[in-house]
Amino acid sequence: MSFYKFLDQNPKFKEKFNQAQEIGIKTLVEKMLAIFSSDVTEMSNEELLFLREKQNYLKWLAPRVSSLFQEKQNLNVKSDSSIRISWEDNQEDLIDVSAEDVPTPTETKD
Repeated sequence: MSFYKFLDQNPKFKEKFNQAQEIGIKTLVEKMLAIFSSDVTEMSNEELLFLREKQNYLKWLAPRVSSLFQEKQNLNVKSDSSIRISWEDNQEDLIDVSAEDVPTPTETKD
């Protein structure tokens, strides 16, 4: 607790401390990337399990310590998905297309 109290009382040191944390997280991520890009078939099951736990811890820790990394965020986009169809009530422009009034093809040739 006294260390964090010291950080609060010394803003210049706190800034340097935060920069060191960011550099440390970046270094850990780079080391993990190097391990995963290499051939890991020589590892035992216990070593592989430990490495995966270390990876999960690093995924959790990195966004809390460094501004470079962020956790996945679900974006809720609210949109109106309803479609509105409307007709005008102007009766003068309506065309009556009932079956009785439609001309047959033989009638149109005349």
